[in-house]
Amino acid sequence: MTQDAGRVAAKRINDHVELVHADHPELVFEVPRRDWEAFTTAVKSGAFDLGTLERAAEEHVA
Repeated sequence: MTQDAGRVAAKRINDHVELVHADHPELVFEVPRRDWEAFTTAVKSGAFDLGTLERAAEEHVA
């Protein structure tokens, strides 16, 4: 995981988990709760980089 991973907050909602990057709180990434375990496994293995959230936020702002 990147150093940015510590800047991402996870908030469990009824049927999904919302990930919000500290620098871009207006951009929310939703993961269905049924997929949460597979998602965290992908993050830990490096298959999904949480830095993707920051890059997506930068592209959205630009």
